[in-house]
Amino acid sequence: MIGDTILDIYTYGSAMGLSAETPTIVARRKEVKYSLGGAALVCRNLLELGAQVQFITLVGSDEEAHHVRQFTAPGLNLLAVADPARPTTVKHRFWVDGYKLFQLDQRDDQAISDEIARQVLAQVERALPQTDLVVISDYRHGLLSPGLLAQLLPRLRATGTPVYVDSQVSQTASNHKLYRDSDAVMVLNLKEARCVDPAFHPALNADAFAVLNRELGTSKIIVKLGSDGAMFQDGANITQAPANKVTVTDTTGAGDAFLSAFCLAGTSDARSALQLANAWAGLSVQIHGTIPPKKEDLLQLVKE
Repeated sequence: MIGDTILDIYTYGSAMGLSAETPTIVARRKEVKYSLGGAALVCRNLLELGAQVQFITLVGSDEEAHHVRQFTAPGLNLLAVADPARPTTVKHRFWVDGYKLFQLDQRDDQAISDEIARQVLAQVERALPQTDLVVISDYRHGLLSPGLLAQLLPRLRATGTPVYVDSQVSQTASNHKLYRDSDAVMVLNLKEARCVDPAFHPALNADAFAVLNRELGTSKIIVKLGSDGAMFQDGANITQAPANKVTVTDTTGAGDAFLSAFCLAGTSDARSALQLANAWAGLSVQIHGTIPPKKEDLLQLVKE
C-alpha cells in the first residue's frame, strides 16, 4: 500500500451566540477526535477485512506526525518516510451543533524531492518480495510525484504483481495519465472518468471505454457510479453491479472502502468482487467520519 496519509481532526462544539466584535459564531468546544484518512483509511479498511499490509506513506517532522506513527494494528507494518521540508497533511474540521462550520487544512502538495523519492523506492524494494498485490492511493499531496512514478511503475510492472490505482480529482485536475501503461487496474469515479473522457457515458459495451483505454493505456477500468453501483471493464468483458440500498449518513470514505474490498476480492469473478465492494462501501456510508465498517457486519450482510 502506497499513498498519502491525512490526519483528520474533528472539533465538535455547541453554539453560544455571535461574537460582540465580529459577526462570527462563538461555540463551546465539547470534543476533539483524531482519525487517519486518505490512503491510511484505505489501509484501515484492508486491515479490518483481514489483510496483512505494508503501508508506505509520508509524514513531516512535526508534532502531527506523531499521531500517524502511533498507527498500529495486527497485520500492519507502517513504513512512514519523514520529509523535514513539509508538514504532515492535516484536515481540521469544525462542527457546531451538527453543522460543518469550517475546515482548516495544513498541507504542502508540492512533489517530493529526489532524495525522499529514493527513500520511498527503497521501502518499496524491501516490501515487494512479501507482496501479493499493490494498492496506490494518490490523494495528490505530493508523495506520488511524476519523478517517483516514472521509477516506481516500471518496477511494479516488471514483477507482474497486480496493481490497483485510485487517484483523486477534487480541487486539482486529473493526473491519471501519469499512470498510463502501468498495467494497473484503474479505479475512477464518474467525475474522474469524465476528466479523462468528457463524453464518457457508462454502458455495457467496450466502445464506451475506448477513449479511457487509449488515454490510460489499460483495458482494466473500474468506474464507481455512486448510488447506481459500479462497473468493471476487463477487456471486452464489462460487468455492472447495483449499489446496496442503505440509509446514507456520510459518504466520506466510501470510495476508499470500495477500493479496499475490490482489490482483496480480485478480478477473476468480477460480479462477486463488485458486489462485495458495493456492500462494504454501503456499510461505510452509514458511519459518520473516517471510520471503516466492521468485518462482522459484512459477514452478516452476506449471510442475509
